[in-house]
Amino acid sequence: MAARSLDGQSFDGPRLIRPEELAASQRLDALCFPGFVEQVAEEELLASYTPPRRGGVQVICHRGVPVSQIEITHSRVNVYGGYLRIASIGSVCTHPDYRGQGLASRLLDYCMHKLAAEGARLVLISGTRGLYTRAGCVTAQDFECVVLRPGQRCRASSGPVEPPGPPLCPATDDLSLRPATDADAALCARLYQMEAVHFVRRVEGFTGHFCRLERYPQAEDWIVEVGGHPVAYAFLSLPWEHRHDDAGLRGVFEYSGSRVALVAGLAQVMARLDLREMRLLVPWQDVDLRQLLRGRGTSAKHFLLEHTMRIVDLPGLMFDLRPYVRARLTARQRRGLRFEQEGPAPGEVAGDRCAIVRGRERLELDGATMTRLVMGAPDEMRPNVSLGSGALSEIVPALFPLPSFLPGLNYR
Repeated sequence: MAARSLDGQSFDGPRLIRPEELAASQRLDALCFPGFVEQVAEEELLASYTPPRRGGVQVICHRGVPVSQIEITHSRVNVYGGYLRIASIGSVCTHPDYRGQGLASRLLDYCMHKLAAEGARLVLISGTRGLYTRAGCVTAQDFECVVLRPGQRCRASSGPVEPPGPPLCPATDDLSLRPATDADAALCARLYQMEAVHFVRRVEGFTGHFCRLERYPQAEDWIVEVGGHPVAYAFLSLPWEHRHDDAGLRGVFEYSGSRVALVAGLAQVMARLDLREMRLLVPWQDVDLRQLLRGRGTSAKHFLLEHTMRIVDLPGLMFDLRPYVRARLTARQRRGLRFEQEGPAPGEVAGDRCAIVRGRERLELDGATMTRLVMGAPDEMRPNVSLGSGALSEIVPALFPLPSFLPGLNYR
Protein backbone atom coordinates (compact mmCIF):
# COMPACT_ATOMS: atom_id res chain seq x y z
CA MET A 1 0.00 0.00 0.00
CA ALA A 2 1.43 3.37 -0.96
CA ALA A 3 0.53 6.74 0.52
CA ARG A 4 1.61 10.27 -0.29
CA SER A 5 2.02 13.09 2.23
CA LEU A 6 0.95 16.68 1.85
CA ASP A 7 4.42 17.75 0.72
CA GLY A 8 4.54 15.04 -1.91
CA GLN A 9 6.76 12.51 -0.10
CA SER A 10 5.98 8.92 -1.01
CA PHE A 11 5.43 6.43 1.83
CA ASP A 12 5.18 2.67 1.95
CA GLY A 13 2.50 1.28 4.26
CA PRO A 14 0.78 0.78 6.57
CA ARG A 15 1.94 -2.84 6.59
CA LEU A 16 3.76 -5.46 8.68
CA ILE A 17 7.43 -4.78 9.30
CA ARG A 18 9.99 -6.73 7.27
CA PRO A 19 13.00 -8.47 8.83
CA GLU A 20 15.50 -6.13 7.20
CA GLU A 21 13.72 -3.18 8.89
CA LEU A 22 14.01 -4.49 12.47
CA ALA A 23 17.20 -2.63 13.34
CA ALA A 24 15.83 0.68 12.03
CA SER A 25 12.62 0.05 14.00
CA GLN A 26 14.64 -0.46 17.17
CA ARG A 27 16.50 2.81 16.56
CA LEU A 28 13.18 4.63 16.11
CA ASP A 29 11.93 3.19 19.41
CA ALA A 30 15.12 4.26 21.18
CA LEU A 31 14.82 7.77 19.74
CA CYS A 32 11.20 8.21 20.83
CA PHE A 33 11.45 6.36 24.16
CA PRO A 34 14.95 7.12 25.48
CA GLY A 35 16.02 4.92 28.36
CA PHE A 36 13.21 2.38 27.89
CA VAL A 37 14.37 0.33 24.91
CA GLU A 38 16.71 -2.61 25.26
CA GLN A 39 19.43 -2.45 22.64
CA VAL A 40 19.76 -5.77 20.85
CA ALA A 41 22.34 -6.53 18.18
CA GLU A 42 20.96 -6.70 14.65
CA GLU A 43 22.10 -10.30 14.25
CA GLU A 44 20.21 -11.26 17.40
CA LEU A 45 17.11 -9.41 16.22
CA LEU A 46 17.11 -11.29 12.94
CA ALA A 47 17.84 -14.64 14.57
CA SER A 48 14.95 -14.31 17.04
CA TYR A 49 12.38 -12.86 14.64
CA THR A 50 9.41 -14.96 13.62
CA PRO A 51 6.66 -13.41 11.47
CA PRO A 52 3.60 -13.20 13.74
CA ARG A 53 0.39 -15.05 12.97
CA ARG A 54 -1.52 -12.03 14.26
CA GLY A 55 -0.51 -8.54 15.33
CA GLY A 56 3.15 -7.63 15.20
CA VAL A 57 4.84 -4.32 14.42
CA GLN A 58 3.00 -2.31 11.79
CA VAL A 59 4.93 0.44 10.02
CA ILE A 60 4.86 3.27 7.54
CA CYS A 61 8.22 3.61 5.80
CA HIS A 62 9.97 6.30 3.80
CA ARG A 63 12.78 5.23 1.50
CA GLY A 64 12.85 1.79 3.12
CA VAL A 65 13.11 3.07 6.74
CA PRO A 66 10.27 2.95 9.30
CA VAL A 67 9.24 6.47 10.26
CA SER A 68 6.01 5.64 12.12
CA GLN A 69 5.16 2.39 13.87
CA ILE A 70 2.73 0.64 16.21
CA GLU A 71 3.01 -2.77 17.86
CA ILE A 72 -0.04 -5.00 18.29
CA THR A 73 -0.01 -7.86 20.80
CA HIS A 74 -2.92 -10.29 21.18
CA SER A 75 -3.75 -11.89 24.51
CA ARG A 76 -6.65 -13.31 26.52
CA VAL A 77 -8.00 -12.52 29.98
CA ASN A 78 -9.70 -15.22 32.02
CA VAL A 79 -12.80 -13.61 33.58
CA TYR A 80 -14.31 -16.16 35.96
CA GLY A 81 -14.01 -18.91 33.37
CA GLY A 82 -14.74 -16.87 30.24
CA TYR A 83 -11.88 -15.84 27.96
CA LEU A 84 -11.90 -12.26 26.73
CA ARG A 85 -9.72 -11.63 23.66
CA ILE A 86 -7.73 -8.40 23.91
CA ALA A 87 -5.38 -6.60 21.54
CA SER A 88 -2.82 -4.34 23.22
CA ILE A 89 -1.35 -1.41 21.32
CA GLY A 90 2.01 0.03 22.31
CA SER A 91 5.29 1.48 21.06
CA VAL A 92 3.33 4.11 19.13
CA CYS A 93 5.88 6.52 17.72
CA THR A 94 6.74 8.71 14.74
CA HIS A 95 10.14 10.09 13.86
CA PRO A 96 10.33 13.80 14.84
CA ASP A 97 11.12 14.78 11.23
CA TYR A 98 7.88 13.21 10.01
CA ARG A 99 5.39 14.38 12.62
CA GLY A 100 2.42 16.55 11.77
CA GLN A 101 1.62 14.66 8.55
CA GLY A 102 -1.07 12.37 9.96
CA LEU A 103 1.06 9.24 9.77
CA ALA A 104 0.24 8.02 13.29
CA SER A 105 -3.50 8.57 12.76
CA ARG A 106 -3.39 6.70 9.46
CA LEU A 107 -1.45 3.85 11.02
CA LEU A 108 -3.74 3.65 14.08
CA ASP A 109 -6.81 3.53 11.83
CA TYR A 110 -5.22 0.63 9.93
CA CYS A 111 -4.33 -1.18 13.17
CA MET A 112 -7.83 -0.79 14.62
CA HIS A 113 -9.39 -2.45 11.60
CA LYS A 114 -6.67 -5.10 11.51
CA LEU A 115 -6.98 -6.16 15.15
CA ALA A 116 -10.77 -6.36 14.89
CA ALA A 117 -10.40 -8.58 11.80
CA GLU A 118 -7.95 -10.73 13.77
CA GLY A 119 -10.56 -11.47 16.45
CA ALA A 120 -9.88 -8.91 19.17
CA ARG A 121 -12.90 -7.79 21.21
CA LEU A 122 -11.25 -5.02 23.22
CA VAL A 123 -8.27 -2.81 22.48
CA LEU A 124 -6.04 -1.66 25.34
CA ILE A 125 -3.62 1.21 24.64
CA SER A 126 -0.72 2.36 26.78
CA GLY A 127 -1.34 6.12 26.78
CA THR A 128 -4.05 8.77 26.97
CA ARG A 129 -3.02 11.16 24.20
CA GLY A 130 -5.46 12.80 21.82
CA LEU A 131 -4.47 10.38 19.07
CA TYR A 132 -6.23 7.62 21.02
CA THR A 133 -9.26 9.54 22.27
CA ARG A 134 -9.97 10.71 18.71
CA ALA A 135 -10.05 7.02 17.78
CA GLY A 136 -12.83 6.42 20.32
CA CYS A 137 -10.66 5.13 23.19
CA VAL A 138 -11.52 6.20 26.74
CA THR A 139 -10.13 5.82 30.23
CA ALA A 140 -12.09 3.03 31.87
CA GLN A 141 -12.16 0.34 34.58
CA ASP A 142 -12.56 1.02 38.29
CA PHE A 143 -9.74 0.83 40.82
CA GLU A 144 -9.01 2.04 44.30
CA CYS A 145 -5.74 3.95 44.36
CA VAL A 146 -3.87 3.31 47.62
CA VAL A 147 -0.79 5.20 48.78
CA LEU A 148 1.13 3.53 51.62
CA ARG A 149 3.53 5.47 53.82
CA PRO A 150 5.79 4.46 56.73
CA GLY A 151 4.15 4.38 60.13
CA GLN A 152 0.62 3.96 58.85
CA ARG A 153 -1.45 1.28 60.48
CA CYS A 154 -3.60 -1.24 58.69
CA ARG A 155 -6.89 -2.83 59.66
CA ALA A 156 -8.79 -5.77 58.29
CA SER A 157 -12.32 -4.41 58.68
CA SER A 158 -14.33 -1.23 58.55
CA GLY A 159 -14.21 -0.96 62.34
CA PRO A 160 -12.33 1.64 64.38
CA VAL A 161 -8.69 2.40 63.60
CA GLU A 162 -6.34 0.73 66.06
CA PRO A 163 -5.03 2.86 68.94
CA PRO A 164 -1.66 4.65 68.61
CA GLY A 165 1.39 2.46 68.79
CA PRO A 166 3.90 0.66 66.52
CA PRO A 167 2.65 0.05 62.98
CA LEU A 168 0.75 -3.22 62.73
CA CYS A 169 -0.40 -5.48 59.92
CA PRO A 170 -2.82 -8.42 59.78
CA ALA A 171 -1.50 -11.27 61.88
CA THR A 172 0.53 -13.89 60.04
CA ASP A 173 2.55 -16.65 61.61
CA ASP A 174 6.18 -17.02 60.59
CA LEU A 175 6.01 -14.61 57.66
CA SER A 176 9.19 -13.95 55.69
CA LEU A 177 10.17 -12.03 52.60
CA ARG A 178 12.78 -12.72 49.92
CA PRO A 179 13.74 -11.34 46.49
CA ALA A 180 12.27 -13.27 43.57
CA THR A 181 14.60 -14.87 41.02
CA ASP A 182 14.18 -16.64 37.70
CA ALA A 183 13.85 -19.89 39.68
CA ASP A 184 10.49 -18.57 40.91
CA ALA A 185 8.93 -18.27 37.45
CA ALA A 186 6.82 -21.43 37.71
CA LEU A 187 5.83 -20.59 41.29
CA CYS A 188 4.63 -17.12 40.29
CA ALA A 189 2.74 -18.60 37.34
CA ARG A 190 0.87 -20.96 39.69
CA LEU A 191 -0.03 -18.15 42.10
CA TYR A 192 -1.15 -15.95 39.23
CA GLN A 193 -3.34 -18.59 37.63
CA MET A 194 -5.27 -18.94 40.89
CA GLU A 195 -6.62 -15.40 40.47
CA ALA A 196 -10.28 -15.19 39.38
CA VAL A 197 -9.33 -12.58 36.76
CA HIS A 198 -5.99 -13.02 35.03
CA PHE A 199 -4.27 -12.93 31.65
CA VAL A 200 -3.61 -16.30 30.04
CA ARG A 201 0.18 -16.65 30.26
CA ARG A 202 2.83 -19.27 29.95
CA VAL A 203 5.54 -19.73 32.55
CA GLU A 204 7.94 -18.25 30.00
CA GLY A 205 6.23 -14.90 30.50
CA PHE A 206 7.53 -14.83 34.07
CA THR A 207 10.91 -16.26 33.07
CA GLY A 208 11.39 -13.47 30.55
CA HIS A 209 10.56 -10.89 33.18
CA PHE A 210 13.11 -12.19 35.69
CA CYS A 211 15.82 -12.56 33.08
CA ARG A 212 15.64 -8.93 31.98
CA LEU A 213 17.63 -7.74 34.95
CA GLU A 214 18.69 -4.39 33.55
CA ARG A 215 15.10 -3.19 33.16
CA TYR A 216 13.59 -5.04 36.10
CA PRO A 217 16.03 -5.42 39.03
CA GLN A 218 15.37 -8.64 40.91
CA ALA A 219 15.42 -6.84 44.26
CA GLU A 220 12.18 -5.11 43.21
CA ASP A 221 10.33 -8.43 42.84
CA TRP A 222 9.40 -10.13 46.07
CA ILE A 223 8.09 -13.50 47.27
CA VAL A 224 6.13 -13.63 50.54
CA GLU A 225 6.34 -16.87 52.49
CA VAL A 226 4.47 -18.14 55.53
CA GLY A 227 6.06 -21.01 57.40
CA GLY A 228 8.55 -21.39 54.55
CA HIS A 229 5.79 -21.81 51.93
CA PRO A 230 5.44 -19.20 49.17
CA VAL A 231 1.95 -17.69 49.31
CA ALA A 232 2.16 -14.37 47.43
CA TYR A 233 4.30 -12.16 45.22
CA ALA A 234 4.58 -8.45 44.45
CA PHE A 235 6.33 -6.89 41.43
CA LEU A 236 7.46 -3.32 41.96
CA SER A 237 8.62 -0.53 39.68
CA LEU A 238 9.39 3.17 39.79
CA PRO A 239 6.41 5.44 39.10
CA TRP A 240 6.66 6.91 35.61
CA GLU A 241 7.25 10.47 36.76
CA HIS A 242 10.21 9.30 38.88
CA ARG A 243 11.73 6.95 36.29
CA HIS A 244 15.02 8.88 36.30
CA ASP A 245 15.44 9.00 40.09
CA ASP A 246 14.75 6.71 43.00
CA ALA A 247 13.16 9.26 45.37
CA GLY A 248 12.12 6.51 47.80
CA LEU A 249 9.00 5.69 45.78
CA ARG A 250 7.69 2.44 44.33
CA GLY A 251 4.57 1.27 42.58
CA VAL A 252 3.15 -2.25 42.68
CA PHE A 253 2.33 -3.11 39.07
CA GLU A 254 1.34 -6.74 39.71
CA TYR A 255 0.53 -8.89 42.72
CA SER A 256 -1.03 -12.25 43.42
CA GLY A 257 -1.64 -14.71 46.22
CA SER A 258 -2.76 -14.43 49.85
CA ARG A 259 -4.02 -10.92 50.52
CA VAL A 260 -3.24 -11.08 54.25
CA ALA A 261 0.35 -12.16 53.60
CA LEU A 262 0.67 -9.62 50.78
CA VAL A 263 -0.22 -6.65 52.99
CA ALA A 264 2.21 -7.76 55.67
CA GLY A 265 4.87 -8.37 53.02
CA LEU A 266 4.46 -4.89 51.51
CA ALA A 267 5.05 -3.38 54.94
CA GLN A 268 8.32 -5.34 55.18
CA VAL A 269 9.34 -4.24 51.68
CA MET A 270 8.85 -0.61 52.63
CA ALA A 271 11.02 -1.06 55.69
CA ARG A 272 13.77 -2.93 53.83
CA LEU A 273 13.99 -0.39 51.01
CA ASP A 274 13.43 2.57 53.35
CA LEU A 275 10.62 3.81 51.14
CA ARG A 276 8.64 6.93 51.87
CA GLU A 277 5.77 5.92 49.64
CA MET A 278 4.33 2.87 47.89
CA ARG A 279 1.43 3.03 45.44
CA LEU A 280 -0.87 0.34 44.17
CA LEU A 281 -4.11 0.11 42.22
CA VAL A 282 -6.63 -2.41 43.56
CA PRO A 283 -9.44 -3.56 41.21
CA TRP A 284 -12.89 -2.73 42.55
CA GLN A 285 -13.84 -6.41 42.90
CA ASP A 286 -10.79 -7.26 45.10
CA VAL A 287 -12.78 -6.66 48.26
CA ASP A 288 -10.42 -8.57 50.56
CA LEU A 289 -7.37 -6.49 49.68
CA ARG A 290 -9.33 -3.25 49.80
CA GLN A 291 -10.55 -4.06 53.30
CA LEU A 292 -7.10 -5.04 54.52
CA LEU A 293 -5.58 -1.83 53.20
CA ARG A 294 -8.35 0.44 54.43
CA GLY A 295 -7.01 2.77 57.08
CA ARG A 296 -3.41 2.12 56.05
CA GLY A 297 -3.32 4.46 53.06
CA THR A 298 -5.27 7.18 51.37
CA SER A 299 -7.72 5.74 48.88
CA ALA A 300 -9.71 7.15 46.00
CA LYS A 301 -11.54 5.71 43.04
CA HIS A 302 -9.44 5.85 39.89
CA PHE A 303 -9.25 4.51 36.37
CA LEU A 304 -6.36 2.51 35.00
CA LEU A 305 -3.53 5.03 34.91
CA GLU A 306 -1.93 5.90 31.58
CA HIS A 307 -4.17 3.55 29.60
CA THR A 308 -7.19 3.92 27.35
CA MET A 309 -9.44 1.25 25.88
CA ARG A 310 -12.23 0.69 23.41
CA ILE A 311 -14.63 -2.17 22.73
CA VAL A 312 -14.27 -3.05 19.04
CA ASP A 313 -16.56 -6.09 18.98
CA LEU A 314 -19.29 -6.08 21.63
CA PRO A 315 -21.15 -9.16 20.29
CA GLY A 316 -17.87 -11.08 20.18
CA LEU A 317 -16.91 -9.90 23.67
CA MET A 318 -20.15 -11.18 25.17
CA PHE A 319 -19.83 -14.43 23.19
CA ASP A 320 -16.38 -14.91 24.75
CA LEU A 321 -17.89 -14.38 28.21
CA ARG A 322 -20.71 -16.94 27.92
CA PRO A 323 -19.75 -18.73 31.18
CA TYR A 324 -19.78 -15.38 32.97
CA VAL A 325 -23.21 -14.51 31.54
CA ARG A 326 -24.70 -17.92 32.38
CA ALA A 327 -23.46 -17.63 35.96
CA ARG A 328 -25.13 -14.23 36.45
CA LEU A 329 -28.36 -14.40 34.51
CA THR A 330 -31.25 -16.84 34.67
CA ALA A 331 -32.32 -18.76 31.59
CA ARG A 332 -35.35 -16.46 31.36
CA GLN A 333 -33.17 -13.35 31.42
CA ARG A 334 -30.84 -14.75 28.75
CA ARG A 335 -33.70 -15.66 26.40
CA GLY A 336 -33.68 -13.25 23.46
CA LEU A 337 -30.74 -11.25 24.81
CA ARG A 338 -28.35 -10.02 22.15
CA PHE A 339 -25.60 -7.46 21.68
CA GLU A 340 -25.02 -5.36 18.57
CA GLN A 341 -22.32 -3.07 17.26
CA GLU A 342 -22.26 -1.04 14.09
CA GLY A 343 -18.86 0.23 13.03
CA PRO A 344 -18.01 3.84 12.18
CA ALA A 345 -18.62 5.31 8.76
CA PRO A 346 -16.08 4.43 6.05
CA GLY A 347 -12.83 6.32 6.51
CA GLU A 348 -13.51 6.95 10.23
CA VAL A 349 -12.08 5.26 13.32
CA ALA A 350 -14.50 6.49 15.99
CA GLY A 351 -18.27 6.92 15.77
CA ASP A 352 -19.49 3.34 16.25
CA ARG A 353 -22.86 2.52 17.86
CA CYS A 354 -23.51 -0.33 20.30
CA ALA A 355 -26.74 -1.80 21.62
CA ILE A 356 -28.01 -4.25 24.24
CA VAL A 357 -31.31 -5.73 23.06
CA ARG A 358 -33.91 -7.99 24.62
CA GLY A 359 -37.26 -8.31 22.93
CA ARG A 360 -38.63 -4.84 22.36
CA GLU A 361 -36.21 -3.26 24.81
CA ARG A 362 -33.15 -1.62 23.33
CA LEU A 363 -30.31 0.28 25.02
CA GLU A 364 -28.28 2.02 22.32
CA LEU A 365 -25.10 3.96 23.14
CA ASP A 366 -22.07 5.34 21.35
CA GLY A 367 -18.94 3.20 21.54
CA ALA A 368 -17.18 5.30 24.20
CA THR A 369 -20.18 5.27 26.54
CA MET A 370 -20.73 1.54 26.06
CA THR A 371 -17.05 0.89 26.80
CA ARG A 372 -17.35 2.68 30.15
CA LEU A 373 -20.64 0.97 30.97
CA VAL A 374 -19.28 -2.52 30.24
CA MET A 375 -15.69 -2.13 31.45
CA GLY A 376 -16.51 0.13 34.39
CA ALA A 377 -15.41 3.58 35.47
CA PRO A 378 -15.09 5.55 38.72
CA ASP A 379 -18.29 7.18 39.98
CA GLU A 380 -17.41 10.60 38.57
CA MET A 381 -16.87 9.13 35.08
CA ARG A 382 -19.61 6.50 35.09
CA PRO A 383 -22.16 7.10 32.32
CA ASN A 384 -25.61 8.18 33.43
CA VAL A 385 -27.69 5.67 31.51
CA SER A 386 -31.44 5.23 31.89
CA LEU A 387 -32.38 1.54 31.94
CA GLY A 388 -36.12 1.98 32.40
CA SER A 389 -38.11 -0.58 34.39
CA GLY A 390 -38.03 -3.59 32.08
CA ALA A 391 -35.80 -6.66 31.96
CA LEU A 392 -32.68 -4.64 31.01
CA SER A 393 -32.92 -2.79 34.33
CA GLU A 394 -32.02 -6.12 35.99
CA ILE A 395 -29.78 -7.58 33.29
CA VAL A 396 -27.35 -4.70 32.78
CA PRO A 397 -26.45 -4.20 36.50
CA ALA A 398 -26.07 -7.98 36.88
CA LEU A 399 -23.48 -8.14 34.09
CA PHE A 400 -21.64 -4.84 34.24
CA PRO A 401 -19.18 -3.51 35.02
CA LEU A 402 -16.94 -6.43 34.24
CA PRO A 403 -14.20 -7.14 36.80
CA SER A 404 -11.23 -4.81 36.31
CA PHE A 405 -7.84 -6.30 35.46
CA LEU A 406 -4.24 -5.14 35.84
CA PRO A 407 -2.14 -5.45 32.65
CA GLY A 408 0.98 -6.16 34.75
CA LEU A 409 3.55 -8.21 32.85
CA ASN A 410 1.29 -8.26 29.79
CA TYR A 411 1.76 -4.56 29.38
CA ARG A 412 4.93 -3.84 31.32
